[in-house]
Amino acid sequence: MNLVTIQPRLHQLSEYVKMAQSEDFYLELIEPAYPENLDRLEEHFSKLLEGLPDGLAKVLHGPYIDIAVHTADREIREASRRRVAESLKWAKSLGVESLILHSNHLPMINEAGYDRQWLRGTLDFFESLDLGSVTVLIENMWDSSPDLNVELVERFDSEQLRLCFDSAHWNVYGRTSLDEWFQRAGKYTPYVQYGDNSGDHDADLALGSGNLDWSELDRCLRTYAPGADVMVGVGIDDGRRLTESLAFLRGHRIHPFPRLSAPGPDGE
Repeated sequence: MNLVTIQPRLHQLSEYVKMAQSEDFYLELIEPAYPENLDRLEEHFSKLLEGLPDGLAKVLHGPYIDIAVHTADREIREASRRRVAESLKWAKSLGVESLILHSNHLPMINEAGYDRQWLRGTLDFFESLDLGSVTVLIENMWDSSPDLNVELVERFDSEQLRLCFDSAHWNVYGRTSLDEWFQRAGKYTPYVQYGDNSGDHDADLALGSGNLDWSELDRCLRTYAPGADVMVGVGIDDGRRLTESLAFLRGHRIHPFPRLSAPGPDGE
């Protein structure tokens, strides 16, 4: 059964917990991804855990802003690796199943040497980690195609390194069609973050309010990644955009919400 997750902020945790429990959803914890929280994770998680029922959090989003575990610059590389290692420690402590990290590959650096450095440095980093029972999910950010991320996963050669597809990032930065993307990456993609925008920047619109082709995304997921869990992402919200987004997904029967059953021989 596919899981649906939602992203609470700390100040609205109780509301999201109630929704998750009533809808049979789970939580993706996002706030620890932001730099202002990285020097006080103990305080942050202490507050969070006060209102978080056991087993409700399934995914932790790790740090991504200014993170470059692959860079040739030793000091920046080591600082980035410490930040990610700390988030992995918390993922283990919280008992979540997955830790999301952005690829942070810069496609505007159009040099083969940079791609090799990114691949070699990122692979070296993950091979140095003790992941325990946590699966790391590499999320597309500025990636124009999934090719380097797929190569990373294939070279790591373990189910503990997989991919997360972010539809909002693809809609702005992707240069590969959804069908091509999922033909290449679908079998490595157990988790999808739903977001919508107008293709010009990474906005947090209610799903269905932008120009993302939801019908095509639904077809590709059902074809190439039918087991993928889904996070419904609308950013910092008063609840309205999340409610509208869930109604949109259900009304249009977008993965993982079920399609209507075909009528029986008597039209029933």
